[in-house]
Amino acid sequence: MNNLFLSLFSLFFPSQCINCGIEISFKEKLVCYGCMSKIKWTNHLENEIRSQIIQLINVPNVIDANGFFVFEKEGVEQNLIHRLKYEHSKKTGFILGRQFGQKVKKKIQDSSIEFLIPVPTHYRKKFDRGYNQSETIARGLSKELNIPASSKLVAKIKNTTSQTKLNKEERTKNIQGSFICAAQFRNINSIGVVDDVITSGSTITELCRSIVEINCSIRITIFVLGVVRHD
Repeated sequence: MNNLFLSLFSLFFPSQCINCGIEISFKEKLVCYGCMSKIKWTNHLENEIRSQIIQLINVPNVIDANGFFVFEKEGVEQNLIHRLKYEHSKKTGFILGRQFGQKVKKKIQDSSIEFLIPVPTHYRKKFDRGYNQSETIARGLSKELNIPASSKLVAKIKNTTSQTKLNKEERTKNIQGSFICAAQFRNINSIGVVDDVITSGSTITELCRSIVEINCSIRITIFVLGVVRHD
């Protein structure tokens, strides 16, 4: 019955590749095979990407980092993130989160991560968008990694302007004092912080520092879909 429903759904509501617009089967979900082949996955750059993220954040408690793809403007990657953030597609985040989880599952299967913490967004932005994109990614990761995701341990209390057009110094100043963290972090040994894209690292750095202020020995692993590569 389920297979029949999916077949009928695909017939009357065909999916389109979000990058090129070509019709694709329901099971392929987001992009066609041709566009998927254009995505710059981080597989062969895993160590480089890990080092870049850790150096950008520069918080000793950050012990590991994972990226799903290299983010490039005008590419398939930008269209994926744009759909997630600006086209009201919660499904995109969940699907990408699951795929990301499948990629890193073997690597972290013996880790002691207790919670996945999505980078929070201010309540006004969440209301406008209808969801926090990082939460949707975290839910997908949680499904694959069997690690609970919690959006209740951190809140963003400062409604910052967009970081997109700011330089690194401006981004750092813009995000300062944005997060408040629950005292529960004192009883947690290891977490994963989840976000959509890391550019300068200012936002995740501020979040990690805010968490470390509560628990100076907590171990942090970073999970980001897109990584802007710095040469």
